[in-house]
Amino acid sequence: MPKPLNTVLANIAQGTAPRVILVGGTSEFLSQKAFHDIRDAVIAGSEGIAVEAYEAGSDLGAVLDSYRTLSLFSPARLLIIPEVNAFVSAKELASLYDKATADWRSSKTDRKRASSAAKLLHVLGLCGADLDMPDRAIAAAAGVPLDQTLADMLAFCRATGKKAGRGEGDAELLTEAIARGGASGTILLMRTPGEIPTSSSTVELIDRAGAVVVCDLTREDFAAALDHALTELATEANVKFEPRAVNALRQKLGIERTLADKFSREIPDIRVAISEGERLVTLAGEGGRVTAEMVQREVTAVEGGARYELGSLYSEGKIMEAIAKLRDLVSQARRDDARMPIEMQYGRFLFPLADELRQMIGIRSFARVHNLDLRQSMTYNRFKDTLAERLGDYLKSSGIVRQRPHPFPLHKKWEAARSQPEEQLWRSLALLADLDVKRKSGGVAADVGMELFLLRQLSR
Repeated sequence: MPKPLNTVLANIAQGTAPRVILVGGTSEFLSQKAFHDIRDAVIAGSEGIAVEAYEAGSDLGAVLDSYRTLSLFSPARLLIIPEVNAFVSAKELASLYDKATADWRSSKTDRKRASSAAKLLHVLGLCGADLDMPDRAIAAAAGVPLDQTLADMLAFCRATGKKAGRGEGDAELLTEAIARGGASGTILLMRTPGEIPTSSSTVELIDRAGAVVVCDLTREDFAAALDHALTELATEANVKFEPRAVNALRQKLGIERTLADKFSREIPDIRVAISEGERLVTLAGEGGRVTAEMVQREVTAVEGGARYELGSLYSEGKIMEAIAKLRDLVSQARRDDARMPIEMQYGRFLFPLADELRQMIGIRSFARVHNLDLRQSMTYNRFKDTLAERLGDYLKSSGIVRQRPHPFPLHKKWEAARSQPEEQLWRSLALLADLDVKRKSGGVAADVGMELFLLRQLSR
């Protein structure tokens, strides 16, 4: 049975650290935090411990050889593996491949590229492919199209000297090593990305021999987890986080709206809230206070409402209704803040339109990657059951949306993307960018430019 994180940390503090520890769960943020807390606790509790940290994608066989080998120089050792994919079944190949390519597209550092390449190498191991094979043969073995992303990832793997994993053989190696036990004084700390499978014999063995820490996050637990994380953050920085500030932060980031939707299964991204919390704590300074007023002033709102209804009307092709909604929104905004220039009142609504275009471009990209025919209409129930979750994860991992959209508005965008060629979507996005530059440089009035942009869509 999985053990709570606090129990594992208490055992480590008492000098009875488990010899093998596996961390994972549906919340990547909580999983990473637990992994780092356990690592730091083991190092702090064992003076002179030798630490061996492995990169993502390292040969598991070599790691386990070290796990079983006595150290000549240190009585205690900690072996750290940040990503172990030995628990992924062959049925999850498509999902793992999608995650690997999405991580690659959004990567900004070599470390993130190495992590996404490790996932790809595991896919190759599961499907029996090898980097010595031609790119086209590898794509055929994995059952995916050979596109530029896959070609770039394979080139990166070859350049860094990585090898494809052994697929399901990794699970067998891990099971054998844990069953026999490691060298005296050696602790094996592992983290698996994503959910820990409940029906894995390897996981059950780790649980019996050591500890399995599951960091799942549900909608019901989200509020308590966020409060706990913010409290820890404030305590470390010696800052007071007022209760009203926490409520304001949840409202600003759309967390309350998401959790209040009884028809949604979406769990807000706790990492975004913690990132904003860290920024607010830094602004407050040691001994300071994070107030609701500071949150209102510093945090950009992402909640839904009429502002996003404008984008929805545009994507559905209801241009005249969108123009009317735009005028209503500007009138309301002027009543709320009459001192704001009309250029800014109109200009702020460029972004919902740009978001709609970016999401429709992302939908067409998703359909192309998965060989889906957008020319065929799809009912909402079928879309919700087969594509909504994967498409939402794709848009989120690509950085197009901050939270996975609800299936209903996502289906509307799916249907809207069917009727517009990708070239037209890119042209429209370029026109919006050009309009934003011109309105800021005095080239065109924002109200005229935006309404002309919307009216232009009627002729297409």
